[in-house]
Amino acid sequence: DFDRLSIEEGLSQSIVEQMTQDRTGFMWFATEDGLNRFDGYTFTVYKTVPGDPSSLSHNELKSICTDRSGALWVGTFGGGLNRFDPATETATRFDHDPDDPSSLAASTVRSLLEDREGNLWVGTHGGGLDRLDPATGGFLHHRHDPSDPASLGNDDVRALFQDRTGALWVGTNGGGLDRLDPGTGRFTHFRHDP
Repeated sequence: DFDRLSIEEGLSQSIVEQMTQDRTGFMWFATEDGLNRFDGYTFTVYKTVPGDPSSLSHNELKSICTDRSGALWVGTFGGGLNRFDPATETATRFDHDPDDPSSLAASTVRSLLEDREGNLWVGTHGGGLDRLDPATGGFLHHRHDPSDPASLGNDDVRALFQDRTGALWVGTNGGGLDRLDPGTGRFTHFRHDP
């Protein structure tokens, strides 16, 4: 049997894009209208608070992951990336700034992954694949370059996974599946061949 948890039970929106569990056992749901925490009984909803830069940057959420420090990373549709601290219930915002080449590559974040080395990878819509540089707080970019066959296959990144060898698998919208070799920084492409 399935237990159904919907807006009648306190979920903020019926479209759930992604979910994660933190190390204390709470379930977190990225919905199209806010971040939801479920303790097994009730939902607590976190949303943008106008004028409060420590709240989430946007309510339409697309991706979520938990990092080794216990923080949640929340990707939005058009509002960038948020690092949400469950202990303080506050967010730190990261967004695309066209005047800052080390800023997030695009404002829509569709996929997130913390790899085994603790690197945060960010799959964006239209900006390619970013890696957060913890030393600078900036982002390092991997983008599609038509003149470089070893570059990312498409700048719309939808899925991320790290395999046992440490390779990063990147699912794209239109460019197929890519494998990033962490040693060389080069991508191998796997594409549909009709």
